[in-house]
Amino acid sequence: MAKWLSEKEGVKYRLPTEAEWEYACRAGTRTRYANGDDPEFLLTIANIFDADAKAYWPRWAEFTLSGHDSFAFTAPVGSFAPNAWGFYDMHGNAWEWVSDWYADDYYARSPVDDPQGPPDGVVRVRRGGSWHTWSLYARSSYRNRISPNSRYALVGMRLVRELPER
Repeated sequence: MAKWLSEKEGVKYRLPTEAEWEYACRAGTRTRYANGDDPEFLLTIANIFDADAKAYWPRWAEFTLSGHDSFAFTAPVGSFAPNAWGFYDMHGNAWEWVSDWYADDYYARSPVDDPQGPPDGVVRVRRGGSWHTWSLYARSSYRNRISPNSRYALVGMRLVRELPER
């Protein structure tokens, strides 16, 4: 998708790095979520596992947020308020691919500024959670992994448009 769009528009698009994704998700915050630490507040900015989804998966009831976001499955992009920097749907709706390979210990040995992820690996990183995600997995810092060969209804992407060099 990024290659196709880059060729179509004549500018470079790519997946964000994991560090770029988290920086954009946090939007200057240091809390669990872009809008605070209370998972129940996620329902104002995120489509995650709540009372609307619980009806379809009652066995996961203990992980359900008590409120309603009005969507049991995916929501149209922009259905919830953006974070402080204007980014929509950073938490929930669909997990997002990032460009990094996954390594459990990568951040213990990575550069502090602008880490690019391991040079290789077996699985990729996905971030943000989905409409079927419990609040624990929707935290700004939560890292998950997925095989690059996976095709999964809960996973999407967000592309970064690179600015031309000056």
